[in-house]
Amino acid sequence: MVDLQFTLSGQRQVVVSGREHETPVGRGALALIQDFQAQFYPSAQDQYVSLSLAIPVPLFDFAANQLTASPNVNFEFNRLLKGQAFRSYDFEPDARSMVLIKQLIADFNNADRSLLMMEASALELLNLHMNQLFFLTPRPQGLSKGDIQKLHKAKQVLESNMADPPSLLALAKMTGLNDFKLKMGFKACFGLTVFEYVRQIRLDHAMSLLKNQSANVTQAAMTVGYSNVSAFSEQFFRKYGMKPSEVKRRF
Repeated sequence: MVDLQFTLSGQRQVVVSGREHETPVGRGALALIQDFQAQFYPSAQDQYVSLSLAIPVPLFDFAANQLTASPNVNFEFNRLLKGQAFRSYDFEPDARSMVLIKQLIADFNNADRSLLMMEASALELLNLHMNQLFFLTPRPQGLSKGDIQKLHKAKQVLESNMADPPSLLALAKMTGLNDFKLKMGFKACFGLTVFEYVRQIRLDHAMSLLKNQSANVTQAAMTVGYSNVSAFSEQFFRKYGMKPSEVKRRF
């Protein structure tokens, strides 16, 4: 089986077929497991909170074949596992992943949840992290591997500073890219301009705050960097087809 797991708080040690494994807080792992015995040892001192998605091997192999750019590259389950009982690929979830994770956890506790939307969120998480781990997306023309790493750093900077993001020139300087390569490369790698990406992660985070009842509309707008609540509400409606106040009423 394939297990896509994310640790949100606490500690838990797992022993799989005699091998110890632990996913630190704030990290994720894609675990490939077959013919295994596992023991779980949660900490007695901390509350352990995680999200784990069990993925059937046929679905994983289908996704690997769909995402792989080259017919000569094989990322199927058996090839990756290489006859072992257990293999794990660790990673750091990005802002979009965290939105999806929190959304799924909230949906588990919502009696009116949409199973179709939950499945869509789970598949998006699988898609994001298979691409992240195995570099299945073709490298955009004109960008080196080092450029790609710098662009991912730029993405992380924006995610950490969404309420007050640096200017393009400042971001280029922070990441070691020139202004043109930052603008061109960011769009090529992530499908959005820097401005569009900031707007997306702001609205995604605002949606999460509103759905989880963590903030009212004004607080959500201010938290993600909007000083004008009307402008925030307009952008929110364009993205989600509902006003922020409607989210508060629904959830």
